[in-house]
Amino acid sequence: MRFTRRRFLVLGFALSAAAAWVGRRSAAPGPGPSPEPALGHEPPGPLGSPAMAALIAAAGAVTGYAIDPAHYAEYYRWRAEHLRGYRVLYERFARDADRAARARGARSFAAATREIQLDVLGRAAPARGGRPLTVWERLRADVAGDPWPLYERFVVRETLALFARTDAWIALGYRGWPGVPKGLDRYRLAPG
Repeated sequence: MRFTRRRFLVLGFALSAAAAWVGRRSAAPGPGPSPEPALGHEPPGPLGSPAMAALIAAAGAVTGYAIDPAHYAEYYRWRAEHLRGYRVLYERFARDADRAARARGARSFAAATREIQLDVLGRAAPARGGRPLTVWERLRADVAGDPWPLYERFVVRETLALFARTDAWIALGYRGWPGVPKGLDRYRLAPG
C-alpha cells in the first residue's frame, strides 16, 4: 500500500478532528456532582455580631484598603438571611478565624493586628490564581473536614469580587463606584 500525500492529509485531518472532539468532550462540564464541595442546606437566618465583625475584619485585611464597613455588612447580612448555607458558613468562619487568631496571641480575629489577620487568612487563600480545587484540596475539604478551601471560595473570593466592583473604584480616585449617584447635590453649591 502506497502512502500518498493525499492520504497523509486526510489522515492528519481525521486525527486532528478526533483530538479536538475528545478535548472538547473532556473540557465540557457533565452531569454529576460539583467538583468542589458546596454549601450545606442549612436554612438562612440572621447573622450574629461576632461573625459580622470577623467578616468585616477579613474584608479589610484581604483587600488591604480602607473599605466602607456598612456596605460589606449589608452584603454579608443579605447572603446570610436569604441564601442557604451562608449563615452557618459565616459563623463557622468566625469561630475558626477567632480560634486561629487566639493561637497567635490575639484576643479575637476582629481585634487582631493586620499581620495576624493576614496570617490566619493565608490558610484560606493559597496562591492558586483562581484555578479550581485540586483533588487533594477537595479530599482535604471533604474527608478531613478542613473548611479553609470553602472559606477561600465563599468568603475570600466573594469579598475580593465585591471589592473589585465597589471600593476599588474609590481606591482608584473616583468618588463612587458605577451605579451609585454622584454629584446630585452639587447644583446647590456655589461654584468654586
